[in-house]
Amino acid sequence: MSTQEILRKYLPQRDQMLLMLHEIQQHNPGNNITPADIRQVAEYLNTTSASVYGVVRYYSMFSMAPRGKFVIRFCKSPLCRMVGAFNVLKSLEKELSIHMGETTSDMLFTLEPSECLGHCDKAPVMMVNDQVYFHLDEARLQEIISQIREQELKKQQS
Repeated sequence: MSTQEILRKYLPQRDQMLLMLHEIQQHNPGNNITPADIRQVAEYLNTTSASVYGVVRYYSMFSMAPRGKFVIRFCKSPLCRMVGAFNVLKSLEKELSIHMGETTSDMLFTLEPSECLGHCDKAPVMMVNDQVYFHLDEARLQEIISQIREQELKKQQS
């Protein structure tokens, strides 16, 4: 679906901007917002590109850099760290062969920090796209990543 097709689904009102940007990002192959997208949203909303750019840069859920198909947001809150998130993160980085802020060479995973995912009672926590995973440890991480890789392999083979 093109950016223009997505925009036409919304009223040309500024309070619709976040919804537009989310949908545009989800439909872009790089899982990101491009400068062309920013210009088109600005034109549609009769505002400046700088205004749209400011929104994209302000909210951490948006990215202008291409990202993997699966964006992993890893909670780095003090509580998650207290219950072992640092060791779990090191295990995740090893499993993916990347560090925080990087994307795997196959463009499958991007690892991003999150200040808090709001599930402190189930820490350590991470979110993969819209799915939240709780009570993480090394074994659970490996299981989650393996399942995602297997699902993607099956999709590619069909």
